[in-house]
Amino acid sequence: MPPTYEADLVLITHFFRHVSLSREAVITFALADTTGQSAQTYADAIHTLAGDSFDQLLDSNVELNRTTTLKGTGGTAFTVGTSTGPPKQGIKAMSSLPSNTAALVQKRTALGGRKGRGRVYLPWVLNETGVNEIGTLLTADLNEVQAAATQYFTGYGGVMVIANRLYDLPWDNPARKLLAVVSGPLVTALVASPIAATQRRRMPRF
Repeated sequence: MPPTYEADLVLITHFFRHVSLSREAVITFALADTTGQSAQTYADAIHTLAGDSFDQLLDSNVELNRTTTLKGTGGTAFTVGTSTGPPKQGIKAMSSLPSNTAALVQKRTALGGRKGRGRVYLPWVLNETGVNEIGTLLTADLNEVQAAATQYFTGYGGVMVIANRLYDLPWDNPARKLLAVVSGPLVTALVASPIAATQRRRMPRF
């Protein structure tokens, strides 16, 4: 049976593409719609917001290709949107680290525990010269990531939330089935981590 999606919960996915790769990288956010806007309206607005927030951070060989949204209706049905605006090209000339070494941005809320926090990995925003030998971002580079994250967060107008996925089995059981996606607590801030985040599985496969 398909999962249910909480009414007015909007799931947002940004797709980034490096000129040398066919495989895209994605980052996800969510918001609680309080104004009755459509999934399509949000797709266009958040795509513009992300482009304006992250273009100065992105390697010039990378573009924010598109943004998609899914808006819940309270049942298994939902509406979707795909941004109609053009891709947004990164404008930072640098030798970025590969996508498996990303900037980590933490979603802070008033609650603790797994359901009260979140994180995203921003690929192709760290310069080779901006991370020292022990994996710490230099102060100027950390400040740059934080400024972009804050600009992006501010554009949500206080409605960014954690999206919680509910399964029939524990999250680490490969046989689990998704039952529902619901909104968690409001995000109170996006905070850039001073430590570069690494994930082996993010390396491209040719």
